[in-house]
Amino acid sequence: VIIEDGLRFAVDLQLGQKTGLFLDQRENRRFIEQISDGCRVLYMFAYTGGFSLYALRGGAREVVSVDIGKGLAQAAEHNIRLSGLNSARHSFLTEDAFAVLERFAETGRQFDLVILDPPSFARRKQSRHAALRSYTRLNALGMRCVVPGGLLASASCTSQVGPEVFREMLGAAAVVAGRRMQIIHEAGQPRDHPVPAQFLEGRYLKFVVGRVHEKW
Repeated sequence: VIIEDGLRFAVDLQLGQKTGLFLDQRENRRFIEQISDGCRVLYMFAYTGGFSLYALRGGAREVVSVDIGKGLAQAAEHNIRLSGLNSARHSFLTEDAFAVLERFAETGRQFDLVILDPPSFARRKQSRHAALRSYTRLNALGMRCVVPGGLLASASCTSQVGPEVFREMLGAAAVVAGRRMQIIHEAGQPRDHPVPAQFLEGRYLKFVVGRVHEKW
């Protein structure tokens, strides 16, 4: 069990992804805590509930976590209990993220804050275009699940898509969704993940928060 900003996470150092917890997102988790008060939150690709715990501590009135991974629902609930948070405000769906977003978009279920934190869609340069199509589809669906004036927090961890291209993708996704998005916050990885000046691809993590409005 490790402690991050006063929250407790049980991590599996041998079998867990990224040594059991995605430490490079910790500052972005703090930002989510600051904007979660009173919100209905949808967290896609939730893994063991990192953003979920911060949203709950930040005062979210409902958090829905989604991940298809086996055993992750139990792991997230365990972390919530370890941190002494109210599990009654949290639910976990063990389903495909795209399928859940499509269902919510079609049925009109919307949230005040939608968090998209997918795995890398492109590990090689040859996969870049396919990754951008996936990111566009994912973010367009996510925007359709945000209440007018609500927030979308979108992340990408692939080095094959740079920050500028990622912002352009968000603009394209807004067009597909029939929405407008205003970027209000942008960040990346923390200082202990430095970027060599001669290897700008080392700035792999993008984290953008935008306010989603209905189309003009």
